Amino acid sequence: MQSTASNIIIKKVFHRGFPRIGIYFGFDDGLKQKARSLGAIWSQTLKCWYVDYNKEKFEELKRVFPLVTIEGEKKEQETTPAPGLGNSHDIAPIALRQSKSDLLATGASEHNSPKADEQVVLNAVYLSEKGKYWIVKVPYNEKISKALKSIRGVYWNNTHKAYMVYRNLAVKTRVEAVLSMPGLLPDSYWTGDSPDVDNGVISIEVHEADKRFMQVKLPDVSAVIQIVKRFTGSRYSKAQQCYLLPSSPQVLSNIEKLAKDYGIKIETNLPDKYLNKRYTPSIRQVELARAMDSVRNLTPPGSRVVVDAFTDHLLATNKSSSTIKSYSQALISFLRYTGYRDLLGIERAEIVKYLGKMILNGFSPSTANNCVNALNIYYREILLVPHFEIELPRPKKESKLPVVITQEECVEIFMHLQNPKHKMVIMLAYGTGLRRSELVSLKWEDVLFDEYKIHVRSGKGKKDRMVMLPYSIVAALQSYRDLYKSSVYVFEGQYKGEPYSAGSVAAVMKRAVIAAGLEKKATVHTLRHAFATHLLETGTDLRFIQALLGHSSIKTTTIYTHLTKKGVDKIQSPLDKLMGGKNEKLL
Repeated sequence: MQSTASNIIIKKVFHRGFPRIGIYFGFDDGLKQKARSLGAIWSQTLKCWYVDYNKEKFEELKRVFPLVTIEGEKKEQETTPAPGLGNSHDIAPIALRQSKSDLLATGASEHNSPKADEQVVLNAVYLSEKGKYWIVKVPYNEKISKALKSIRGVYWNNTHKAYMVYRNLAVKTRVEAVLSMPGLLPDSYWTGDSPDVDNGVISIEVHEADKRFMQVKLPDVSAVIQIVKRFTGSRYSKAQQCYLLPSSPQVLSNIEKLAKDYGIKIETNLPDKYLNKRYTPSIRQVELARAMDSVRNLTPPGSRVVVDAFTDHLLATNKSSSTIKSYSQALISFLRYTGYRDLLGIERAEIVKYLGKMILNGFSPSTANNCVNALNIYYREILLVPHFEIELPRPKKESKLPVVITQEECVEIFMHLQNPKHKMVIMLAYGTGLRRSELVSLKWEDVLFDEYKIHVRSGKGKKDRMVMLPYSIVAALQSYRDLYKSSVYVFEGQYKGEPYSAGSVAAVMKRAVIAAGLEKKATVHTLRHAFATHLLETGTDLRFIQALLGHSSIKTTTIYTHLTKKGVDKIQSPLDKLMGGKNEKLL
């Protein structure tokens, strides 16, 4: 049965925390093509097509679908939606008004709480119910976040970026009181067990195979499991049916805090002096362990000897975790292509044919080059083939100019960041030109306030370097430190001693770019490009920029000479000269 125009329903929905116009209709290829012509995207979660929530998209939608039903129109609306688009009856509108501030140079502490004479209107959004929980979206506010997490029966779901609220009258009353929104949650209470029942026990035991770890058995609480998975150095043991965590006092302290947050009992059966501070893993150790686990999971049984020898060599030569993963995956793909034959019996022509097939199948030249590098290392350094003379062809890399944003666009991004940590990490990315991995691994001991410098340790290529600490951000950074009180990392995760996730930084940037209304596809790395380009435009020597960015070759840095507007803006097109004077009427 095909859909008709009258079957098309549009309403306000929320996708990944942002308002969208949801378009609902049955299976119809014609309507799907029309939706795609609008730039609509299919959401598997919401089971609908969606576009941005703005007036332009709504008018365009009405032109493509003249007859639609707008679900949930109201005469009285709590906020003003996009013109012509009513609020959905089952999704309350978001309104977030906070006091405006200058950029973080005024001090991050002012974001901690509103002033006494300012009123913060923080409207939460009830999304739906799932099992024994209501799902509620709440705009970020530090005090309200802490108050919600202190309520028994409420927990933060990081996957959906929403609060899960136990469907209970007492819990409902407390949540609505914290949010100052009576009637937000429905009366569909859960008739099963109360959240005050025993949620199980976290059991901590000795790991006999390796005293550097302890065995942690968790109750079947999804939120707790997801958090423990993200602990630095965490891995699951199928044999022991438990998580193995580093046996350090800091990790145990984080587990105790987690148990307290979720009202779970904890039983610790560790002997005295079992925990040791030196077992606390570094980020590099964790990344290497994860890379090795990833490679082992990909390795077929028949090629395990070959791949193990390859990864052992990469580890011994101090290759990075990303290099180990990419080179190992390239070698495994080639082994699969050859049917796991002995590499000594493979001719040069077969290797060239494989590389050509990769390009034909749409793989990037960089991926093909990884294969070339991996094979070179294996033949020359592991097999030690005498007089190895096969010169593998190097696919030519595509020369693409990176996206660069203007200083005005940078300001727009900064102004749409309210959380102090989010604003500081994004501003520091632009102000220092650090890579995302360097930002999250930055420690307070490496921030030299007196010298206005930052010591970057073991950056890309295992190289240390010094970069500038912007004068304008020093006071704000010190205020931020007093506010968050992190001990080791400048940007700490949810639990003490845990570094902030690189994925979280990327998500923060993505939301800020969308909120600022930028059409450019800007990422955290785009801020690094902007840092270099803007320095070049102000006359900074290219060699200094190379040192600040940590580039091994000046050729890498010269890409920014193609991005700067300093010289291009002074060049006049020959068409402009031709059209001047007596020829200006040619158009």
